[in-house]
Amino acid sequence: MDGIIPEQDYKERYIASEERFRTIFSLTSAATKIIDESLTIIKVNKALTDLLGYGEQEICGKKILDFACAEYIDSWKALQYKMWSGGEPFFRLDACLKNKNGALVWVHVTTIIFSDGDKRFAYTVLDDFTYMKSFHESEKRLNMSLQYSRMAVFDMDTLDGNLTYSEGLREILGLAENEIRLDRGTLLDCFIPDDKVELEGLLTALSSNSSLEFTGRVNTPNGELKWVHLQGRLDDLGISPRLLATAQDITKEKKAERYKDDFISIASHELRTPMTILSGTLQLLERNKPAELPRVSGLIGQANKSMRKINTLIEDLLHASKMSEGQLHLHKTAFNISRAVEECCADIDTKGFHKIIFEGDNNLELFADPERIQQVLINFVGNAIKYAPDQENIKIKAVEDVISISVSDSGPGIDADKVGHLFDRYYRVDSDGSQYSGIGLGLYISAEIIKKHGGKIGVSSELGKGSEFWFSLPKTLPEEIEQG
Repeated sequence: MDGIIPEQDYKERYIASEERFRTIFSLTSAATKIIDESLTIIKVNKALTDLLGYGEQEICGKKILDFACAEYIDSWKALQYKMWSGGEPFFRLDACLKNKNGALVWVHVTTIIFSDGDKRFAYTVLDDFTYMKSFHESEKRLNMSLQYSRMAVFDMDTLDGNLTYSEGLREILGLAENEIRLDRGTLLDCFIPDDKVELEGLLTALSSNSSLEFTGRVNTPNGELKWVHLQGRLDDLGISPRLLATAQDITKEKKAERYKDDFISIASHELRTPMTILSGTLQLLERNKPAELPRVSGLIGQANKSMRKINTLIEDLLHASKMSEGQLHLHKTAFNISRAVEECCADIDTKGFHKIIFEGDNNLELFADPERIQQVLINFVGNAIKYAPDQENIKIKAVEDVISISVSDSGPGIDADKVGHLFDRYYRVDSDGSQYSGIGLGLYISAEIIKKHGGKIGVSSELGKGSEFWFSLPKTLPEEIEQG
């Protein structure tokens, strides 16, 4: 008798249990519904009305298939039949619904059959994974885009060196498909020894919010070299600083660039001999020009001026070709920077309008290739005159602390979106539609010269206020002087 529950207590417990179920049903964050044997929805919770965008009265009395996308209806019906008529206790499927606004909603569906007295009902949970579906589809589109552009992305933990990467990175780096785990060491080992040393130095030097820009050669399984460009930025907002970067196969671009360089090099060499003969002839005419024929004298002078421009262009093309092949050789010696500025800038301003103002220690000496450094200074000052023709003063400043030299003008300045390309080959800035002479090699050659010295080069510019081009060189090392 002690084990028998009084009828009153049983009813109270049943009512309390029902209340708890209703509370859980209504407040759960998962979209939930109850259907009867006719598959009609008889009860829904708030999460389901929020998911579909309909009110409770608009959903109850209908069937869930009324909201399903057409391509999922047949498979859903088949699972329902197996459960209600085939004795299956539950079923699961992924399906697509349409909400009130016509938007697609992706859900994991789990339906469980249960009995209440002599009637059967089904309890269904619809777990919304629309966001994840969109994310995966977006990821697929990104991977396809990266694949067609011969690119991949990766995320490297700078503490343990582990890489998380997109599809295609193994192919770009020439790695086997079965090599699943990639890390910093694997990445470095992909590149040939010289490039590996350079990349390792760049990765080691990464600091807060700094960026990575690197182009190197990768050995492929068939023995060919592949050119790969890495570009990224360090993100140190999390617990562990991470490098977020892209890897791009630029082999085709490099080959095209090489063909172009070969053509330019050959053409420039072939032009050099006839131009030397022509230049000599014009110089001879200049020395013997007839004073009684001023028009002819003027034409000879103009021809000589044009010839000097052509010779400069040919020299620039030859220099650029040498630099792209790594054939830029330096002849370092100690020299006075003030005297070098005076020598190289004396004949730049043929009209005598501009004043070259040198600021800094007149006794400051550099240990570098004087001819190459003068070439950089001539380019800086020439650009200042070209792009700021109405500005009288051009300043050249030398700072001894870091051996930094800058050339500044108060001309029109340069757009911020163009500054990053100024040192690219063949890039030219046309200000306000104005066309200037030159083929866009001067700053590229200057940058290569400074890099060869182990220095840095850059520009600060603001529209309407002028520009300041600068370069800095490492301080003289005693062993360098001894070797020089």
